[in-house]
Order: sequence, then structure tokens, then C-alpha cells
Amino acid sequence: MSRVNGKGVAPSVEKGALKTGSKSTDIAEVMQLIVNSEFEAAKKKVTSMSASVRTERMRGSLAAVNGIITSMTKKKEGSLPSWDEERAVRAAHQILKSEMLDDFDKGYSETLVKYGKLTKPAKPQA
Repeated sequence: MSRVNGKGVAPSVEKGALKTGSKSTDIAEVMQLIVNSEFEAAKKKVTSMSASVRTERMRGSLAAVNGIITSMTKKKEGSLPSWDEERAVRAAHQILKSEMLDDFDKGYSETLVKYGKLTKPAKPQA
């Protein structure tokens, strides 16, 4: 057993925490693939991650990136007229304000907000 925050924590719990961190890293990698228009690679990464998801928050994150991939693919094909990142982020912020939020909703909304920040163009400095 090792010590974390002054409490004994089993090594397996620590590994679980590290896995959660790596899942966040994996989601960030998927979002970067989407930004780079590498939709097939993003789909493969999501598929490989989906089998090992253990939390509702992570399921929400995967659902969000899956939706983004689908939307961006349809946009590229011309079957989706527009994708407004600003609207998606605004909607996600509204969801996060809800008092009835569960972990799935949090994961979904937080992922949309992160994607919106990733795709938002930098404002020119005066």
C-alpha cells in the first residue's frame, strides 16, 4: 500500500486513477484527430477505447466524440449543412448548469466544451 493524501490506497486503486487520466489523454488525442480531419483514425481510436470504459462520465465523453465524428463526417460529405461549434459549446454550458446532471451528462458536456475550445480560433492580439 502507498500513501496518497495521508490515506492508505491500494496500488490497484492508484492504477485505476492513472487509467482514468490516460483515458482523458486518449479523448484529447481523438479530438485532435477530428480537428485534423482524420475521421477514420478517430473512429478506430474510439472503437478501441469503448471496450475498456468503466465510468459513466467516460461513456458520456465517448458518446460526445462519436457524435462529433458523425457530424463532421456528414459535414464533409455535404449531408450536414453546418456545424456551429459556438452553438454546441453554448448548449454544453447550459447542460452543465443543470441540477439534474449525472456523470454521463457531465462527461458528454465537458467533452463538447473542450472540443469547442480546441477548435476556437485564437483572437488576434492588438
